[in-house]
Amino acid sequence: MLPDFITVPSTSEKCLSSEVLLPDVVGDYEDLKPNISKLQKPVMNRGTCPSVCKVCRHPATGYHYDVPSCNGCKTFFRRSILDGRKYSCLKMKKCLSGDEPVDLTRRMCRSCRFEKCVEAGMNPSAIQAEVKTTDGEMLKKEIMLKQRSSTETLCTPQILSSFEDKVNEIIDKLTRMELKIEPLYTEGLPPGYKDIRKFEEILDGPMILRYDEIPNLEYCPVIDESTGQIKASGACYVHCCYLASIEYSKMFDFIQKIDVASKLILVKHATVMCADMMTAFFSYSHMKSDRLIHPNGMRSGPPRPRYGEVGAKHQMSMQRTLVTVLRNELNRVEYVLLKAIVLCNPAVPGLCDAVQPVIEKEREQYVRTLLTYCLLHYGSVHGPSRFSALLAIMSVLENQQKNAKDFHLLAKATILKNLEKYTRISKLYEQIMES
Repeated sequence: MLPDFITVPSTSEKCLSSEVLLPDVVGDYEDLKPNISKLQKPVMNRGTCPSVCKVCRHPATGYHYDVPSCNGCKTFFRRSILDGRKYSCLKMKKCLSGDEPVDLTRRMCRSCRFEKCVEAGMNPSAIQAEVKTTDGEMLKKEIMLKQRSSTETLCTPQILSSFEDKVNEIIDKLTRMELKIEPLYTEGLPPGYKDIRKFEEILDGPMILRYDEIPNLEYCPVIDESTGQIKASGACYVHCCYLASIEYSKMFDFIQKIDVASKLILVKHATVMCADMMTAFFSYSHMKSDRLIHPNGMRSGPPRPRYGEVGAKHQMSMQRTLVTVLRNELNRVEYVLLKAIVLCNPAVPGLCDAVQPVIEKEREQYVRTLLTYCLLHYGSVHGPSRFSALLAIMSVLENQQKNAKDFHLLAKATILKNLEKYTRISKLYEQIMES
């Protein structure tokens, strides 16, 4: 359960855009200020490198044995476990007390350093090297038993996990979900193949996370007359990005709690926006580009010569999402939270009254988490403005979705005479664009 001191407005009344959602949330920020001091520790997440070693408080190099730590403390803990070393302290076990970084000009107390590794939660079972001594095996079992007992005590019903732990849990879960669906987009379909499934079939079917799991792919290559080779195309990546967005939605528990008709409406509405976010963030974070680029290096969007002014206008519209991502320097945590908020929209037209509270409750936790992350990561001064800027991205996504669907209908009606050539992307793409 999330704490009461962070309040989020009801989303049952048309909270589609950031203009509606933002004022109520930030308006309650004055009531939240006295509690900010309780949440000063930065949110830990596996999507970014931690800044401080939990043992010596010097700069960390990553998560080692499940704990933010430096290479020195990682190596020390590993060596101690493998050798089964036990140390003793001559200064009442307070050598590493305090909040300042340990003075590295002096030799660090090995006993206090090892205890600090254990207290921080370094996991001896995560050490991949084999323990070769009896002392090492005994020490490993002793530490694991001690940590297990500590965890069982903390997990009793009387002691609830802190709100920051809940925030971390939500962020870690969304990050893992994103990592699962990324290969579906980045690998694309094999050259010349097409996914012939319809939207309903994909949404109701089993989870698919790789292209080689897609059933009944149709081979319909487009041959380059000058080379005789299959033409490279970005169309398969467009399809796979939409497909990844649908598979992503199926990972949410609440999706299984709503009726089939509402599920179809909700996911179909969110697919274009989630796919646009994925393409923009991939171009920014992976390709390091200020242009929308598919994983194969081709430019995303319709080529201007073929589609004329309509294609140029659509290309500029698509670029706005990436420009917004670039301007805000969106990081992975903010990206996965925004994407979850986009999907969980109770104000989508056509949803039944019974379903809206379920979706509203789901969205509320992601909005709260994003606000808390901004306050923790950017401070009480800049956090609210950062939160506001991130929510404003949603209005850009909504406009881009509308422009994309308008372009699709206009292109079919006025530009392209050969309809089969246009629908080469997939039936899924056509269904979503015409919804």
